[in-house]
Amino acid sequence: MLYTSKLNRPCNRITASFKQGRVTSKGVTVEPQSASESIQQENVKPRNFFNRLGGVYFGPGETFKEIGWSPRVLVPIIFLIVVSVLIGYFMSQKVDMGSMISEQLEQAVADGKITQEQAEQQAAVMSSFGKYQLIIGSAIGNLLIALAIAGMFKLISLFVGAENRFKTVFCVTLYALIAVFVVQYIVTCIILLSKSPGELSFTSLTSLVASNLGALISSLAGEDALPKYLMRLLGWIDIFAIWIIALLSVGYAAVSRKLTTSTAAVWLGGTYIVIALIGSALGGLFS
Repeated sequence: MLYTSKLNRPCNRITASFKQGRVTSKGVTVEPQSASESIQQENVKPRNFFNRLGGVYFGPGETFKEIGWSPRVLVPIIFLIVVSVLIGYFMSQKVDMGSMISEQLEQAVADGKITQEQAEQQAAVMSSFGKYQLIIGSAIGNLLIALAIAGMFKLISLFVGAENRFKTVFCVTLYALIAVFVVQYIVTCIILLSKSPGELSFTSLTSLVASNLGALISSLAGEDALPKYLMRLLGWIDIFAIWIIALLSVGYAAVSRKLTTSTAAVWLGGTYIVIALIGSALGGLFS
């Protein structure tokens, strides 16, 4: 009996170590999920797209955690593209593309950049494809933004030591963007319904919803109230952008190990500030 008991001790230690996540193979420590997390993950049935989208508004922490257990990107991608196409089409119907293009080309002729003949040729081509470019550009542009944000945060994860998967990060990004875009598009459509095509231009479309500090100051004190660079920089202080950063911070922390919401917010906010500074400077060069 004594001999048998001694033989069983190593086996018992191995079994206990395996349950606690300490079994090593060739010196590599295995750290499985905690028992409570594993049981909870197995018992949670993945919710459908609209339930998840509603959860982003009313319970983002739990919703993003559930998304992390079962990331599904196909339906969010389709929804983002469809909504972007619809809003792009609606905008194209409200904007007088021909008048806008002719005005821009006439200014180019006056500046000596192109000839009148070239202006007429470009006007014919741009008028035909301008609306399609607005529609297709909206859909492709939003999807590329989602991919860029997810890729950027995956890179940030390497610096801060956070552990996550790109598909999960991308899925969180899609839901966060869609949640904000839906509200933004609804407000935009309401404002567009009160406008006539002659009142709108490409530049006015970007500040149609006065959700940023630059547009607010411009509407109250005029476009020349502050230096142009500062006005462009204030345009980046946008309530919808802040909302996106907040949702992404909660979502990325929920689907990542070794990452807190505050750390994610600091990195995302800091990156956004750098992009705003560079974007404002480049805007002055190309304006």
